[in-house]
Amino acid sequence: MWDFSLFSHTSAYCINGGLSGFNVSLIHNLFEIAQTACMSACKHISTSLMELLLNPEVRQISIGALHQLNADVKECESFARAGPVAGFQGDTLLLAFSDLRQLLDLFTQWDWSTYLVDYGKPTCKYLRVNPHTSLALLEKMKETSRKNNVFAQFRKTDRDRQKLIDTIIKQLRNLITQQQA
Repeated sequence: MWDFSLFSHTSAYCINGGLSGFNVSLIHNLFEIAQTACMSACKHISTSLMELLLNPEVRQISIGALHQLNADVKECESFARAGPVAGFQGDTLLLAFSDLRQLLDLFTQWDWSTYLVDYGKPTCKYLRVNPHTSLALLEKMKETSRKNNVFAQFRKTDRDRQKLIDTIIKQLRNLITQQQA
């Protein structure tokens, strides 16, 4: 029998305790959801930008476009570094951009000698840059310089740059061949 003779105008202890436990659990779950959503958003942005670079329909890309993308990624990294959601260890969110960061650093700093000498070493500066990816991007840059500089063959600096790109492409192809062997 359920008797209301001692009605106290307050909720029962089991209801209060259950709801407060639910509230703590809900807050904890919302915190985890916010972390997951933030990490997922950063990974999605990074993956989308990398896919844009490597999209086969994008046949040409200039160094200026890479510098702009670099500025955009720096803004994303600034967001990640600011800790938009508490609870991430160190630079965890920055890891979402690390593949893209290393690729852009390689191209914007034109650091091919370091990449080619250190490739495959565990301490390599560009550990996350795949030679297939860098080759695909470099070939898009070569196509851009070839089509945009009709008169480039008459300027020594442009000819030298084109030769350098050709040399790097050969070295990357050799690296890929060695990797497959």
